[in-house]
Amino acid sequence: MNSPSPELPELLGSIHNHADLMQIPEAELPRLAEEIRSTLIQSLAVTGGHLGPNLGVVELSIALHRVFETPRDKIIFDVSHQAYVHKMLTGRAEQIHTIRQYQGLSGFAKMSESPHDSYGAGHAGTALSAALGMCAARDLKGEDYHVVAVAGDAAFTCGTTLEALNIISQTTRRYITILNDNEWAIDKNVGALAKYFNSLQTSETFSWLRDKTASFIEKLGGTQAKEFAFKLEGTTKNLIFPSLLFNKFGLRYFGPLNGHDIPTLIRTLNYIKDLNEPVILHIVTQKGLGYQPALDNPTKFHGLGSYCVHDGETQGTPTPTFSQIFGSTLV
Repeated sequence: MNSPSPELPELLGSIHNHADLMQIPEAELPRLAEEIRSTLIQSLAVTGGHLGPNLGVVELSIALHRVFETPRDKIIFDVSHQAYVHKMLTGRAEQIHTIRQYQGLSGFAKMSESPHDSYGAGHAGTALSAALGMCAARDLKGEDYHVVAVAGDAAFTCGTTLEALNIISQTTRRYITILNDNEWAIDKNVGALAKYFNSLQTSETFSWLRDKTASFIEKLGGTQAKEFAFKLEGTTKNLIFPSLLFNKFGLRYFGPLNGHDIPTLIRTLNYIKDLNEPVILHIVTQKGLGYQPALDNPTKFHGLGSYCVHDGETQGTPTPTFSQIFGSTLV
């Protein structure tokens, strides 16, 4: 049986639907982000779960739900283990302490759990293809809702993702992909595309275009966006090389933007959502942001059991898990 629901912080506890979220002044949204992080850290210390990935998408999830209105609009999270914040913003915050528990919330997006979960997935690389199918169905039916696919950089090494990229521009004119670039999947990303995305943040190539790039970013996202961009080495190349890659697929590229800057994310999403062309928004986030143990050990805090909030230490469970019993039986 699930434990009683703990009392939620003020802003988070006031959100039961999209209208409630829209009532919160934009200046208060960073405070909401902190309340969400605190609630996640406290709740998952008891239940376990995917802490690091969800701490990294708090601001993005808030911005998405300010600009788009589910369930009419569709937000698809690749793998969907980073949909905890999405659940909290769509009427399920009071149940977050039941995540991955018997008769509690699923640890992934689950269509039977809520109409706000438009697609259920537990494997990487499926979001872009699923979103493309929804866009095609929308266009055939003459409807006008938005479809947003949120995928980490690791998902772009999957065949289904590349297959979707190959035909997006031939299938629909309205399609939004958000590339959540944090350099991590379950572990550190490897391979050619991982090296490519990492190089976007480290090379000094095209530094002579720095002033022009800064002007472009400032017009799009404001002064804060420009200041963030200057923190990334090779800012100019960040804009030029990804645009070359994604332009080959027929997608218009925007970014990179600070994935933790809520006002800039909201302004950018509001701009791109009505463009009559497929777009990809490249954001840079930090997995585990807001909890030092998760920052120090991203692999461990990708997904784990219960832990001590103070230091992040975990202890072995006294009873064997299903996986342990299954493995022992096979052996």
